[in-house]
Amino acid sequence: MCDPLKSKTVLEIARTMYDKSFEHGLQHVERVYKWALKIVVSEKLRVDPLLLELAVYLHDVGRAVGEPHAYYSATIARELLREAGCSNEEVEEVVESIMAHSFSYANKRRDNLSDLAKLLSDADKLDALGVVGFIRVFLYGERRGRELKETINHFYEKILRLHELMFYETSKRLADKYTERVRWLLDLLLEELDRRSL
Repeated sequence: MCDPLKSKTVLEIARTMYDKSFEHGLQHVERVYKWALKIVVSEKLRVDPLLLELAVYLHDVGRAVGEPHAYYSATIARELLREAGCSNEEVEEVVESIMAHSFSYANKRRDNLSDLAKLLSDADKLDALGVVGFIRVFLYGERRGRELKETINHFYEKILRLHELMFYETSKRLADKYTERVRWLLDLLLEELDRRSL
């Protein structure tokens, strides 16, 4: 079982590994944690609260290294969790959850995932939707040096498809609602920009 004191240290280390950006920084992680707790309550899930917190706070630490960020996040998490005295089973459950939250991974494997993996995946994707998600796409695009056309295409290639990847009924319902907000905002933007100029 993970040592509570050492796990607290791991969480503190994880917090320092994020920047203050809105799109993938600590603010994003904290929003994902709130989404996860909301799903847990609504779905009456029985997940270890400490493993949930560790999975959420470690799921994007690998972005500081590069892509594929889920792989690097899982690698970092494995070492930190071993230091925290977590059992092999606990380490692997968190690592699997971190790997499974990735959009590219989610398209490859959806069977036999733990509740923790499904929960992290849904919560992370919910934060990519709605007004928050809409803003995040543009901030991320600017940071990556994308042209506006690439950023707009990202909505069609990924963001507007996320609702199809939800596991829980609560997540599906919320995703449908927040996807509609993204569509509405995108339509307004395209109308103002004049689609032909893109």
